[in-house]
Amino acid sequence: MSHGETEDYNKLLKRAYGKLPEKTEAFERFEVPEADVLVQGNRTILKNFDSIVSKLRREAKHIAKYLSKELAAPSIIEGSRLILNAKLHDRNINEKLRDYVNMYVICKQCKRPDTKIVEVDRLPVMICEACGARSAVGKL
Repeated sequence: MSHGETEDYNKLLKRAYGKLPEKTEAFERFEVPEADVLVQGNRTILKNFDSIVSKLRREAKHIAKYLSKELAAPSIIEGSRLILNAKLHDRNINEKLRDYVNMYVICKQCKRPDTKIVEVDRLPVMICEACGARSAVGKL
């Protein structure tokens, strides 16, 4: 590399570094949303299911299917609520929600919740939008 090319390279490098966002050490701590549970007879209703879905950035059907399977209770999405056809304690539901987040939301590498699930060759893969890591996730 000649002296002129080195100067051009250094100018481009300096300009690129100048456009990068400031690196922050502290980032907001992601908290698993707590389920607002109402038990009516033999049915358990998650009143804030839509807010859980939006906070986790996953499909409602996917979360409902996971909870239904893990809690051994058939479920129905009704408007903004999830109805589970079983009498369940809120601590059990919240424990399963935490398990879901650890399995399908949190990046295995950087531990951030900035992920999405896409299908690659008909297999679900979790891709982290923060660090770019990819990890296979099990099908439901």
